[in-house]
Order: sequence, then C-alpha cells, then structure tokens
Amino acid sequence: MPVTFALLLLLSQATSDPCYHPGGGPRFCLPPVTQLAGMAASCPQSCTFSPGAEVSPRATCNGSLTLALGGSFLLTSVSLRFCTPGPPALVLSASWARGGPWRSLWRRPAWTGALGGPEKVTFRAPRGAKASVVASHLRVEFGDRAGLAAAGVRGRCQCHGHAARCAARARPPRCRCRHHTTGPGCESCRPSHRDWPWRPATPWHPHPCLPCSCNQHARRCRFNSELFRLSGGRSGGVCERCRHHTAGRHCHYCQPGFWRDPAQPITSRKACRACQCHPIGATGGTCNQTSGQCSCKLGVTGLTCNRCGAGYQQSRSPRMPCQRIPEATTMLATTSSAYSSDPQCHNYCNISDTRVHMSLRRYCQQDYVLHAQVLAAEAAGPAWQRLALHVLAVYKQRARPVRRGSQEAWVPGADLACGCLRLQPGTDYLLLGSAAGGPDPSRLVLDRHGLALPWRPRWARPLRRLQQEERAGGCRGLQPPIPSPGPSTRAPAERLRKPTTVLERDQEKKSLLP
Repeated sequence: MPVTFALLLLLSQATSDPCYHPGGGPRFCLPPVTQLAGMAASCPQSCTFSPGAEVSPRATCNGSLTLALGGSFLLTSVSLRFCTPGPPALVLSASWARGGPWRSLWRRPAWTGALGGPEKVTFRAPRGAKASVVASHLRVEFGDRAGLAAAGVRGRCQCHGHAARCAARARPPRCRCRHHTTGPGCESCRPSHRDWPWRPATPWHPHPCLPCSCNQHARRCRFNSELFRLSGGRSGGVCERCRHHTAGRHCHYCQPGFWRDPAQPITSRKACRACQCHPIGATGGTCNQTSGQCSCKLGVTGLTCNRCGAGYQQSRSPRMPCQRIPEATTMLATTSSAYSSDPQCHNYCNISDTRVHMSLRRYCQQDYVLHAQVLAAEAAGPAWQRLALHVLAVYKQRARPVRRGSQEAWVPGADLACGCLRLQPGTDYLLLGSAAGGPDPSRLVLDRHGLALPWRPRWARPLRRLQQEERAGGCRGLQPPIPSPGPSTRAPAERLRKPTTVLERDQEKKSLLP
C-alpha cells in the first residue's frame, strides 16, 4: 500500500509539472513569487532590521539603505513605508552584484501637489518577459528628513524559464532545473545534453537542451559552434570520453586495435571486438575496421594471420614465418609428360599445342571467353575440382550471364590428372570453354575441350574487336546450336565445342591471337 501511494504521488507530480505539457513536451515555466528581503523599524526610535537586510557602511536609517538579496532574482515589487509623509525625493537603484555598478530603477525628484510624498510607496516591475528587472542588491535613497519604517522586496528566482520551483533561502538560491538544464539559475545544459547551444526559455519557445548522439557510449559531450553552423543548425555536440573501445564524434566507430562486430548493434557494449592479430604472422596489432582482417606478412593468411597461405609452408623465422614452396608443387595440374606412361591418358587431351589462332568463327563457337585470375582450388567430389576465379573482363557469354568479380568454375579431375590443363593460383588466364556439362548446368565448366592460356595484355584489343563484330551480327550462322540437357546431347556438344588449333590456319585467313 505505501508503495502504491508513492507511485501515485510520483505520477501526479509528473503529470502536473508546470514545465511540461500534459503530452510531455517542454514549455516555459517560472517559480512562484516570494518575499526576498525586508526590514522593519519602530518610529521614531532607531531602525532595527530583520534578517536579510543589510545596511551600507555609511548609511543611516534616515538617509539611505542597501538591501542584499543573497542572489540574482527577478523583482516584481519593492514596498517602502515611512514614519512620516514620504521624502520630497526618492531614488531606487539596483545592482547585479555587490560592488558592481548601480542602475537606477525609479527616480522621483519631487512630489506634485504636496511638500512631502505619500507615506507608503510601492514600485512594481513592468510586465513582459523582456521588461524583467534582475538584481542581487537594492539601494534606497530618501534624504535626511524622513524616517523609513519598513521595506519589503518580492520576486522570484532567476531560472531563465527552465524551472517552476526554487530554494530561495539557499545561498545562492538554487532552481530545480528542468528541460535538461543545470546550474543555480539553470544557466547551462547538462553534460550529456549539449547538442544545441543553451538558450533561456521564452513563452514562445522553451529552448530545451537536446541530448548528444553518442550511441550510449559516452556520458558527456561538448558543444562546437562551428559544427553547429556547418550542419545548418541541426547538431553541434561532440561526444567526450567514449567508452567500450569506441571513438569518433558520435562514438560510432572503433578504436585502433578493434573492429566493428556486425552481429552487434552500435549501441551494444560489445560492438567493438579486439583484433587478436597473431604476434608473429601480423605486421601489427591493428585490423580492418569493417572485416577485422589483420595486416599479414608475406605468405601468411587468415583473419588473424595465423596460418600460411597456398604455396607457402611454415618456417622457423619470426621475420618471415611462411616461406614459398618450390613452384613445381604449387601447380594444380602437372605437365602431360609426367603422365605419358599412363595408358588412360593417351590421346585423351585434344590440344597438342598451347598456341591458338582466334578467328571470328572460333570466337563465335565458344560459350564464354573470359579474362580471369585463378585464386584457389578444392575438391568437389571424386570426379570434379572447383576453382575460385576473379573475372577481370567478359568478352563473350552465351548460356548464362557471367559477371565480373568472384565466380566459380568446374574442372574434371581426370583432365587435371592427365595434364590437359595447367593452372597456377595467382595467374591471369584467357579462358575459353562451355557453360554446361558440370554438376550444375548453370555453372561454368573448364575441361579438356576448352583452353586456359596465360594472359597477354596485347590480346585485349583484338578480343574487343571480335566482341563488337558479334554485337553487329557477325556470329549469325557461325554459332553451334545450344543442345537440350540430357546424356544424349553430350557427344554432339563436345564435337561442336572442339577447339580449332594451328592446323585450321589454312581455313581461316584472319588470325588475331598469335
């Protein structure tokens, strides 16, 4: 029951907060008017002062009087009561601080119609937000002929429109600030809400302080006026002391030595993971901010540079932990002479020369003509090898669109064993072959009926010319028909895709690839 009552009390206070609309939006608010200072004296005896009144060193009770308010307040009224009809002249001055310049609030040099003024005089501040009077000290000058019986000052705390309650008796007075402001008079923004410059609230705009976008990784930020100007008045906060290994104006990226984990939201404490680069295989402790890939030494691979790459073996040297394996062992296929003793390889490869004369007919009979780099190979079952390619240029494609970038190609294991194809990782090749016949008809196939020639830069221009002739209709009547899928169509398709060699130079007069 007490817990329920406390919750209801908190809810009632939250819904009745004068600094917020019922819907939750901020609005202009002011603390109530209170008695700030005063004095009382018996007439005609000497004056006695109540707490809060201060007599200037040279003042007398019937000459001038200085009242210290204890802080800066918004004045609403000042009341003076004299023992006799008021003095012929009266001056009321205010000051922001003790010892500061005095500003005259009210001056009455003479009363009209009477030798003396009224017995009670009240000064009221003009209405309006811009006509407010702020003072911390008041001084009354009333001459030597009158005796001041009482004086009272009323006003409210100077909270700049950001508070509805104030501890006026505290020294200095403290406002209970709202709108994410702070300070005795709500004169600044909280450390976490400095995305906009601080401004006093007005009846037309509350000017609340806005939080900085730090993705929950910082508790403090500072305001930068230049960034605020460049953003068009939208944001000027700069986060400070980013935690959880984050950095940046909004704590939106990771510190050196950490990388952004895509599985975690940016607001998570685990958004940045340590690189964990191998102390021997990596060149340093930093990694890519997006992928986490460490910078590896020559021949070293892996996300953390913890193993040797293809064609390299581990050594005992910490400066070069991976050394290159002799070139003969890095070939994906050996030469045909190595398997000449195998009777199954006799007359298996259809290519007796690595040279090819590329004519328009030869070009049109290919399913694809590519410039690609071989990256790696792996076994894909007992009869096939799968190659990882990086396609650099596509000159011809037929059965299936081939895109530039990462691609896969299928190679029969028997073709590699008999030496029909010689492929080496990291080398650029001109690939000619078919687009069907593998485990998946939609995948590229590189077999003994195709070609893989080490790339030569001078081939690029002739191949582009052949590509233009194909687009102009030069391959009409020269392309073999696309066979329907099935075992019965394999042999004709192979026969049609059988590559020409140098023996056909008598039939084709135009030779482009020497």
